[in-house]
Amino acid sequence: MAKTQPCLTKLDLLAAVVLETLVEADGGPLTHEQIALACERRPEDARESEEIDKALRILMSDRLVRGDGESFRATRAAIRAAQLSF
Repeated sequence: MAKTQPCLTKLDLLAAVVLETLVEADGGPLTHEQIALACERRPEDARESEEIDKALRILMSDRLVRGDGESFRATRAAIRAAQLSF
């Protein structure tokens, strides 16, 4: 029986882009607006802003990102994993 690959959603892909953006910031905090702009989203658009929020919640629940609601940063584990993957 052939194994099937998990289906990635648009939100999964956005979460990957958000994580890469935060990793590239070398652990420095970024605001929601900075993340949205780096991901080519309009922070003033309520729908796009909510998509960024959902992606951040996924990453925080996976303990790849820390945030206080105002600023967010990749965890050391996420940064280290990114360094090892290249």
